Amino acid sequence: MDSQRMVEALNKSLALEHAGVIQYYQHSFLIQGTEREYLSDFFRSKGKSSLDHVERLGKKIAALGGLPTVEPGTIRQSSDAREMLRQALELEQDAQAAHHAALKLLVSASEAAEEAALRLMLEEMIEAEQQDIDNLRMILSSKGLTVAAKEVHLKQAGS
Repeated sequence: MDSQRMVEALNKSLALEHAGVIQYYQHSFLIQGTEREYLSDFFRSKGKSSLDHVERLGKKIAALGGLPTVEPGTIRQSSDAREMLRQALELEQDAQAAHHAALKLLVSASEAAEEAALRLMLEEMIEAEQQDIDNLRMILSSKGLTVAAKEVHLKQAGS
C-alpha cells in the first residue's frame, strides 16, 4: 500500500466528516418550527456519528505517518428543514464516495494482514453512510405508502 496516497484519500474522508460535525450541529441549532422537537436531536445524533468517524480516521492517518487535516469539506446551511435534510443526504453521499475511493485504493494494493483492519474500518463507514443515505431518502420521499386494509383485526391467543 502506498501510505502517502492512502493518507491523501483518508484526509478527503476526514475533511467531509469534519464538515458533517459542523453542518449537523449547525442544523440542530437552526431548526425551527414543529420539526425542531425531533430534527434537532436527529441532527445532533448525526453530528456525533461524524465525530466518531473523525476520531477513527484521524488516528489511522497519524498511524500511517500522515498529518490529519483540520480543514472541513464544504459546509452547507439552511433554515428550511427539507433543505437541511437534502443537504444531509448530499453530505452522506459525498462521504460514502470518499470512503469508497479510499477502499478502492486499498483493494488495488496487495492485501497484507495489517491492511485488514483499515479495510474493515472503511467498510463499516461505508455501511453506516449507506444506512444514513437510505434513511434520508425515505424521509425525503414524497411517495405515499398504500395501505392494503383500513382496519386490522387481531385474533386472540388460543382462538
